[in-house]
Amino acid sequence: MPIHASEQILELDDVSLTIQVTDVVKLDQVQGMDEAAKARLLWLPSEYGVLPQEQQIAKQLALHGMESWFVDIYEAMFLSPTPSAVDEIPSDLIAKLIAFAKLDGKPLWVVAPNKAAQLAVRGLVDDQPTAQNYTGLILINPNLYLNTPKPGEEAQYWSQVSAVNLPISILQAEQSPWRWRVTQLADELQIGGSDVFVQIQPQARDRFYFRPDALEVERDITSHLADKIRQIMYQQLYYMDEKRQAGVLGSKVKNQIESTRSTELQVFNGEQNRALHLENIKGGKVSLSDYQGKVVLLNFWASWCPPCVHEMPSMARLKDQLAGQPFEILAVNLAESKQAIQAFTKAHPVNFPILLDQTGSAVQSWQVFAYPSTYLIDKTGQIRYALFGGTEWDQASHIEKVKALLSE
Repeated sequence: MPIHASEQILELDDVSLTIQVTDVVKLDQVQGMDEAAKARLLWLPSEYGVLPQEQQIAKQLALHGMESWFVDIYEAMFLSPTPSAVDEIPSDLIAKLIAFAKLDGKPLWVVAPNKAAQLAVRGLVDDQPTAQNYTGLILINPNLYLNTPKPGEEAQYWSQVSAVNLPISILQAEQSPWRWRVTQLADELQIGGSDVFVQIQPQARDRFYFRPDALEVERDITSHLADKIRQIMYQQLYYMDEKRQAGVLGSKVKNQIESTRSTELQVFNGEQNRALHLENIKGGKVSLSDYQGKVVLLNFWASWCPPCVHEMPSMARLKDQLAGQPFEILAVNLAESKQAIQAFTKAHPVNFPILLDQTGSAVQSWQVFAYPSTYLIDKTGQIRYALFGGTEWDQASHIEKVKALLSE
């Protein structure tokens, strides 16, 4: 049965928004359809823009009487969809869009993947506390950090996170550093009264439903994603209390956005004396304390992380350049199987130990929020420098810092 789409124009202040509406199939055309299933989903675009994969999911939902709205906010504001562009979208624009989507009284679900989660909580809380009424929130791999934390530092969430008061469901990929922070995020969301439900998507990576290199397990999860969203909507209906109201914004977090990305090692000012006890790929026990007297480059990585893969050859070259000196690289892998890592190292040989963090214990204790993240540790075991993001490890500035620690 073909699914059609229509458009409507919404003028908000100086911004003209084109809303693409995935029209629902008439319910009497669908055998066994429950009239009460009629509802609306507002898909907020993430830093990856409006995705055809999301529109395909919307078409599947339309077969069950669920209407979807898509709005290319970036195009309307003459922006390219990027992480920094998300921060530039005004809260009141999202708030007015949500208010418009609720005018006819249909139950509304806001679907927000990745950094679009930020748009959702800002739009739902700022200047319209009653937007919580008859509204549900579905977060997919949400990134609600104000800034990506520097390695070893605590995360700060947008202040609206602790004020939103809704039924909220989180679909979180298992193969992601955020997976190990999802309980903390749920606790933060519950401060304002939200009922929070978390579903971990086993073996899936970030962006699992629109990755060009999707694994079979990810394709399978994606094929059932519309049904999963529909089940979430039915579950949340029970919690859609008309008396919900957003909390008062706290002053503990100032929404001050900073650029924390760099390709240079930064002086580390966080907590010291972090332990590390893991197995290597051969099953041997490894502790960071075993390397006292050596300078250690401790790298957190995963084979599904393109910057991680890209920087590994330069790490191998760095170790070759420092051959014969008290220097080692330890590469901690996030929860991948030994078979997957062995296949990876066969295709991408390395000359340093790979450690297995199967339970995410090291990711949590070392405050890793993004991949790759790297620490440079001196001979006494003190963390001297840190960097999140990929780099070329044999560049002169890195070698200079390592050699300075070697000479101490």
